[in-house]
Amino acid sequence: MSNPVVTVKNHSTRDIFVDGDPNWDDQVLKINGKPTKKIYTLTPGSEITVSVHWDEAGAELMMGVIFADAANYDFGNVGFYQLSIGQETTSGNLGVTDENTNGQPLVRYTVSDQEPWSMTMAFVDA
Repeated sequence: MSNPVVTVKNHSTRDIFVDGDPNWDDQVLKINGKPTKKIYTLTPGSEITVSVHWDEAGAELMMGVIFADAANYDFGNVGFYQLSIGQETTSGNLGVTDENTNGQPLVRYTVSDQEPWSMTMAFVDA
């Protein structure tokens, strides 16, 4: 058993706001290894790791994360991705296992370097 770790790179020209999914109320999101309950601002050219404490075998739904165009993503017409991250059933590698997109986010992402407990997400302008 291990903790899922996602390296997130912002190659876009805008801030990306990272938040734990409020539907996962028992989850404590970690940014760069430190627990946080606040929305994190990932500035252009920056990189962070996003993880959670995971004390079980790998699963399809291990982490819920929101990547948004604004900190107040619950209001107005703000684009954001509401993602579930876990081990994919076909490959066993970490990946996005469920995606809900709200509006038209100003960034898009790709996933690479997938391993069972880690992966990289790169955001670029949409």
